[in-house]
Amino acid sequence: MAVPSIEAQTLRTTDVPFRPDIRALGMGGAYVAAGRNGSAFLYNPALLVQSHTDVSIPFSLGTDDTARDLFKFIDKNKDKLKQFADLTSADQQTLFEGLTPFDGRKTRVRIAPMVNIVMRNFGVSAYGLIRAGGGIDKGIFEPRIQADGRGDFVVAIGAANYITRRLAVGGTWKVINSRLTNFDVRVTKAGDTFGTVLDSLKESTTGFAADVGALYRLSSTTSLGFVIQDIYGKVGNEKYPVNVKAGIAWRLNRITLAADLTDILNKDGVALFNRVFMGAELSLPLIQIRSGFYQGYPTAGAGINLKIIKLDYAYYRKEF
Repeated sequence: MAVPSIEAQTLRTTDVPFRPDIRALGMGGAYVAAGRNGSAFLYNPALLVQSHTDVSIPFSLGTDDTARDLFKFIDKNKDKLKQFADLTSADQQTLFEGLTPFDGRKTRVRIAPMVNIVMRNFGVSAYGLIRAGGGIDKGIFEPRIQADGRGDFVVAIGAANYITRRLAVGGTWKVINSRLTNFDVRVTKAGDTFGTVLDSLKESTTGFAADVGALYRLSSTTSLGFVIQDIYGKVGNEKYPVNVKAGIAWRLNRITLAADLTDILNKDGVALFNRVFMGAELSLPLIQIRSGFYQGYPTAGAGINLKIIKLDYAYYRKEF
């Protein structure tokens, strides 16, 4: 009996389960040389040489600008959507018109819990990256609900050390467990798919990947960073593209300026402008103010440091 072969699918670098740091996003994502907090070694393992002992439980939640309007529309019209076939032609037309701003567009939600244990030269991080998208397609005879979801759970162990007075190198080993689901059903049948979706999420695949990085101190204020991410990365039938990044950071007193070039090999085939991240941070005694450019879009961020509790916020846009 012949067994059909299943070809491996190579992901885009932006689809690999990488948890962006909120502080980094406020600075436009430029963190290969500028990172200093607990999750910085996920950007470049060599950054562990400048880490201090830290135990943190970060949690991030992100959503599209359209999420609030979509959820409000669904909540307001949930009964009409369930009984769409019983509506009058006029009511159906009114509902169709209300769906127009959301037609064919999925609203994305990202949830990322995390636990970090970091000390100088060594770090452990465990995080989940849950990404879901949902939308409504007007269809021809009846609206359809389209949704997809993916959960990636990663454990990363990193170590780094100086090999010369100015040059540090580091590496990170990652174990990744992934599960995903998607569905496209008529709006009147959406409730019948819940059990099927849960069953599909019970199936998962596990794989591995590695990062190696370097950090070079040009001077007391300037550092260069270089990292190769997701070496031999593969989970199930998904291959992770090798992502080569370089960055520079300049610090003076309370100001940090940083810039990164990601996907240097251009595995995704996108314009250079979309692969240049840059940003700045002004650090005051209790607050930090950040701004930058991420994939060509402006970003803004702020942080409050209350010693035991640190709160960070970032506003940014990205291309899916």
